[in-house]
Amino acid sequence: MATSQHLIEIIRKHLQQQTLSAEEQLKLKEWLNLQPGEGSIFMETEWEKDFSDYLKLDADDQQLEAALQRFRATAAFSGSAPANNQSIQIAIEKGNDHRVHFIRKWWWAAAIFILFGTVAYLYTSQQKEKPVVAAKSAETKDILPGGERAILTLADGSKIALDSAATGQLAKQGNASVIKLANGEIRYDVNGHSQTATMMNTMSTPRGGQYQLILPDGSKVWLNAASAISYPTAFTGNERRVKVSGEVFLEVAQNKEKPFVVDVDGKSTVQVLGTSFNINSYADEGNIKTTLIDGSVKINQQTILKPGQQATVAGNNVTIHKANTEQVLAWKNGNFDFTGLDFKALMRQLERWYDIDIKYERDLTDFKSEGQVDRGVSLTGMIRFLSNFGIKARLEGRVLIIE
Repeated sequence: MATSQHLIEIIRKHLQQQTLSAEEQLKLKEWLNLQPGEGSIFMETEWEKDFSDYLKLDADDQQLEAALQRFRATAAFSGSAPANNQSIQIAIEKGNDHRVHFIRKWWWAAAIFILFGTVAYLYTSQQKEKPVVAAKSAETKDILPGGERAILTLADGSKIALDSAATGQLAKQGNASVIKLANGEIRYDVNGHSQTATMMNTMSTPRGGQYQLILPDGSKVWLNAASAISYPTAFTGNERRVKVSGEVFLEVAQNKEKPFVVDVDGKSTVQVLGTSFNINSYADEGNIKTTLIDGSVKINQQTILKPGQQATVAGNNVTIHKANTEQVLAWKNGNFDFTGLDFKALMRQLERWYDIDIKYERDLTDFKSEGQVDRGVSLTGMIRFLSNFGIKARLEGRVLIIE
């Protein structure tokens, strides 16, 4: 079954009446045919209040009704009602600190909630427009969230746009075949061990993109927006060395005879045998942060991390502290986690994910928040979410202005 983000992209295209590839049509059919408890969505009249309560963040009543009717017509859901324990719980608390809590069960239903908000806007915008001022319409045009987008740069400098590439073999690099799997992941199949010269490949994501990769040794890589990883098409020496920038999560395949070394922008190294960890090295975040999920890693050949710890590298200094691993991995799990973030750190995440620029008309140093929001929400939905914190913003083209 495709990943949640991949499914959202397919369903969104379907609802917008865009042409689906044969592979996408198959994935959509598989998803619609799932049985209760396996990930299928079953919608009955009693669910519409829950939909309405949520979509008030991203759509008015007319948009909501259009989305519900269109989804009924196109998806042809079963008449079976969901069990009580399958419901979505969403609570919004508006206290003095404007905290918003999203308590979500069943990731697939939450994804569809987000999807409805985006589709409601896109679908109703195609209907007969009411008289509006042209400048106002331009200001409020929505921006969709990021998706599965990346560029693979081969050893000869040629580039492959992975989001539009067909499933199957994409290229031959020395003794390695570059394969795109049905779920969108990229994998390297290595035949034999001899290779006359090291061939380096680079996978990079733009702002508004993310992607997954399986390295030649079986290690798994997740790239966040505006990130990159460079690696050989076969690990032939006495170590496995890659170079990363931006934000990357790695699950390293164990090989005691061949340590795995990560060069972080030429500023730090992470050495492992077999483990999973997250690296955040965005230039605009200032410091390099490595968070260990399990196993053991060594930072700059001296500092050893334990699971649940985070190392912050600032120049030659390394500090260790306990990490909020749920927040660190929120991007990989399809969420934003704003708990405890300062306002500009939050805004930098939005810039990268929605491929926008942000301008400030006032400072918000006292901003406080907690909770998670699905990364599938459109920018209009995010603006409505921020309004629950008392934050006013307007969109002009691809510039979000904080008022």
